[in-house]
Amino acid sequence: MEKITPRSKIHSTQQLQITFDVEHCSPIALRKLLLDVHTPAGMLERIAHVYYDDEHIARDLVRCPNLAEATLVFLALTSSEEIKHFITSTRVVDVVMEEDAAAAAAEAAKGQKSKKKLNMSQIVNKMTPSQKIKLAQTGSKEARTLLIRESSKIIGLAVIANPKLTIGEVEFFAKSTSLNEDVLRKIGSNNEWCRKPSVATALVNNPKTPVGISLGFVSRMTEKDLAMLERNRNIPEAVRASARSLVIKKKMGKG
Repeated sequence: MEKITPRSKIHSTQQLQITFDVEHCSPIALRKLLLDVHTPAGMLERIAHVYYDDEHIARDLVRCPNLAEATLVFLALTSSEEIKHFITSTRVVDVVMEEDAAAAAAEAAKGQKSKKKLNMSQIVNKMTPSQKIKLAQTGSKEARTLLIRESSKIIGLAVIANPKLTIGEVEFFAKSTSLNEDVLRKIGSNNEWCRKPSVATALVNNPKTPVGISLGFVSRMTEKDLAMLERNRNIPEAVRASARSLVIKKKMGKG
């Protein structure tokens, strides 16, 4: 005999599925999810990715017993300093970088007591690509500094698309020879960033910068910079030749 599911049970299941749409669920439904100790870690992670900039929700998430360490670190690297302090007090842990964890280990070896250390660097390294991309798009400077080292160009592009990115970071990234070429190309295509001479100079002197990008900045270099470019054997020959040509022209113009 075919088993018939009561309409009330179907309706209840449908309601439960609707509340799982965390992007569009009502504040009341969201609150119920956060207060329910049985809400799975995956659902809490989705809520964190959508509402990371809402301090009230972030605090409720931190209190959830099923919250995964990766999500806790995500909140620490995307939310305000107040939330980071809230995490260290509520969860009785210190959310630290690798070097801080090493210092804590040294203290422990000397017999000094300290809180449990939640090593952000190690946990970020264990995150899935999708988790890293979301963190790169929304995370703090600490997160951006960690993730820009990733070999994945998608993660690198997500870092430089982060609205919190500062011009100082852009200049630092432009100098880095470990960045993916597509990331350097994206930096070089941003007119606002490249109006700053230090960014343009960093890109031209970076051997990883695509030649098509570098050549566009050579004409903006000072005579001193051009002379240095001409002698720089690490950059592509086409860039050196362009610098050499401009040096000769400038000298002829002086004569």
